[in-house]
Amino acid sequence: MSELALDEMSVLSAIYCEKDEFELLEKSAEKGLVFRIQIEVEAATSERTLLSLLFQLPTEYPHCVPKISVSSKQLSRKQCQHIKQSLLEKASALEPDPMVHELLLWLQQNFTELTLNDQSLVEVQEEEYIHLQRTVKVDVDSSGKRCKEKMMRVLCETQVSDLKRISSFEIKEFLSLEELQREFEQVGLLKLYQEFVATLP
Repeated sequence: MSELALDEMSVLSAIYCEKDEFELLEKSAEKGLVFRIQIEVEAATSERTLLSLLFQLPTEYPHCVPKISVSSKQLSRKQCQHIKQSLLEKASALEPDPMVHELLLWLQQNFTELTLNDQSLVEVQEEEYIHLQRTVKVDVDSSGKRCKEKMMRVLCETQVSDLKRISSFEIKEFLSLEELQREFEQVGLLKLYQEFVATLP
């Protein structure tokens, strides 16, 4: 493995020196250097997300890009894949020099944009869902025949800052208003429930 890679690892371990921030996992002639860095990144909403990034620097590094893996308990697998792909694209555009710290700085600076792009995709999927509900036979009428959902209506469209991330779309059935209220509370939307849902006849 190159002296540049060893020097970079030494610098990174000094920069990310807090507990659990940097961990060397492997140092071998076959795989090169493998280490994990955990960092907190902040979005425009001031929400902080803990990311775990696994880097493998092959023996040819920095003349080739590092292998990268991204994980987070606060993000979906799709979001982590999106961040990973963006980091690899950025790495490919850089000069063949030690680049891990530069990639981490770039991630911190562009995290909001990366998650906003992902949120835009979610919004498009929601509009696709609403359109299908009104144009495709997704329900059954009183006689058991399939029919379109014509009673559904959007109660509110707004931006919220304290919403907990929902990693997947799921249809749930509730037996009581109390259960429904608890679900709104769990994702940080109690105010929305009280203003729009609880007042429904």
